Amino acid sequence: MRLIHTITILSAILWMTAAGNGYAQQKEERGVFTNRFADNWEVSFGLEGLSFYSTKEDGLNIPKSPFKSYRGNYGASATVGKWFTPEIGLRTKASGYWGKAIIGITPAENDIKFYAIQEQIMLNLTNVVTDYNPTKFWNIIPYAGFGFIRNCTHNENSIGAGCGFINTFRISDHMKLHTDIGITFAGENYSETGKENVMGRFHWFSFEVGLQFNLGKHAWNHYMNRSGEKMQMMAVNQSFEQLRNSKKKNIEYKKVIADTAVPEGMMMINRGHLRLGSEQDSLWGFNNPLRDISVDDFWMDKTEVTNAQYRAFIQDVCDSIIAQRMEDPYYQGDIEKVKASLYVINPITGEKTLDTRQILYVYETYDYAEAQKRKYRLDPRERVLNTDIEVDENEEIWISKDTAYVDASGRIVRETVNRPFTGPYDFLNTYIVSIYPDTTCWVNDFPNAKNELYTKYYFSHPNYKDYPVVGVTWEQANAYCAWRTERMKAEMGDEYKDEQPFRLPTEAEWEYAARGKTQNEFPWEHDKAGDGKGLFFANFMPEEGDYTEDGNIITSRVGVYPMNSNGLFDMAGNVAEWTSTLYTAAGVEQMNNINPQLKYNAAIEDPYSMKRKTVRGGSWKDSESHIRSAWRTSEYQNQPRSYIGFRCVRSVALTPSEKTVITVTDKKK
Repeated sequence: MRLIHTITILSAILWMTAAGNGYAQQKEERGVFTNRFADNWEVSFGLEGLSFYSTKEDGLNIPKSPFKSYRGNYGASATVGKWFTPEIGLRTKASGYWGKAIIGITPAENDIKFYAIQEQIMLNLTNVVTDYNPTKFWNIIPYAGFGFIRNCTHNENSIGAGCGFINTFRISDHMKLHTDIGITFAGENYSETGKENVMGRFHWFSFEVGLQFNLGKHAWNHYMNRSGEKMQMMAVNQSFEQLRNSKKKNIEYKKVIADTAVPEGMMMINRGHLRLGSEQDSLWGFNNPLRDISVDDFWMDKTEVTNAQYRAFIQDVCDSIIAQRMEDPYYQGDIEKVKASLYVINPITGEKTLDTRQILYVYETYDYAEAQKRKYRLDPRERVLNTDIEVDENEEIWISKDTAYVDASGRIVRETVNRPFTGPYDFLNTYIVSIYPDTTCWVNDFPNAKNELYTKYYFSHPNYKDYPVVGVTWEQANAYCAWRTERMKAEMGDEYKDEQPFRLPTEAEWEYAARGKTQNEFPWEHDKAGDGKGLFFANFMPEEGDYTEDGNIITSRVGVYPMNSNGLFDMAGNVAEWTSTLYTAAGVEQMNNINPQLKYNAAIEDPYSMKRKTVRGGSWKDSESHIRSAWRTSEYQNQPRSYIGFRCVRSVALTPSEKTVITVTDKKK
């Protein structure tokens, strides 16, 4: 019984730790995480190896090593549980065991079969110690619980207690590998048979390996305030009479983001103000106007898109091509023949490589903003609101849309079609993009340099899987965003209806996110890119021609350098990043001051100079002055570079004004 009391105290400690430190920290520092009752359930199945012990062994002078063959027992278990916060969960575990326990002298006495059902409280220690992150690979979860135990061999029942540690290893959003190391104690026999008490002498150590499966949505909803720290807001009741009678009023606007799940690998950038631009354009040397702008909430990738993430895009498209060709009578369902059709062989070296010309991604985008313009109303009388103007109901309205197809020779043909307006389908644009990165950018960007190894290995070798993808054009980056949106739609199903697609950030969004919460010149709080003692805050070129002083010669793994106050990595250096904004030498002069954006999808026949897009952030090859948050340059939308990558953003769909809380306080002079 003393042991059961110990387990009781342990359970209480786990509860108090979670409710006190864990939940308080969650509430005060990381926000309030919520979920529906149907979400964050887990079921698991496992196989166990265990060793039984009993007090009778002490008198028999038998070694208690769990590795002795006469203790080799086996079992199986199944659990069902739910997480109520990222730290606290409950589960029910049912286990069945059979094997040997040394409770007597004759072997027949030691054969036992029994089962146990326990209710256990779980504490995700990893989420208590560190910030909650649904993409963590490893979680450490101590647990303790009570339950019913039945010894089927001796027809005995008891209440038992157990504790242990679960280690989970993430395989995907909905599946984990787990190990479970625990100890269980059987209590006193409560049957009234009068037999000698066997059950009370049992305890056992166990080791389990199995799989966990997540049911429902695995991420959490949370509430956020303007500064980016998550918190639960309390409504403030102030009458209009109090507002009118206040002599000195300070109105503070705060908001709550309701029911927004955390997108995997992204950070919320809360709405705010930015003085956009720099006094001198870094590319042309023109004096630029500074402009005060405001941007709305958006999600942004914590890191630049990596080789591994982009390779998943390539693999998915290849799988789609293979599936289509398996249905083609020409290939007769021969999978090896289909796979071979995707490769080419270099006639000189004999090297077999993927035929990148075949890796095409087809997607469509609906130009929602253009479709809402009044001039495209189907009823001509609704196109002009000025009643002094007589509407010409026979006026012909023209639209411009992008389309593409693959001709008989396998060449992608892109066209911008201009034609009379007919209806909503006129705003659906079709794109076909060859999505494989240009790995030759390493030798094309740096003539008279020996960079062939990067050409051959940078994108494909596992050692570079966590490095930012390069050699990706602006068009390919948009295609990746479209593919990622389609994957999200497939995963969310009906829940997708209020979600926003992935896209490239606007120039204003990028600079606002890079400057951090205090809007510094660099993404960090210092006015230099290093501490002067050999410690650098970004991957760039510290000295003329000396790329290695910061520890790298080209790119580095994403997330190596410290994140900024918005929780974003590599917003300076490593690779420069594509934005969705058209580049103009005038900078911000032509932009609106609310969610500014200059967007132009250049037609194939447009002058090449109209196909420049803004690039931000500086790269591994740039000097310190070129990795400042306001630094801007351009690149042509079809030009791949070894120093340009990208990251994705998503707008926040729901920031309702009715969630605004107005706090009014009197301030005396």
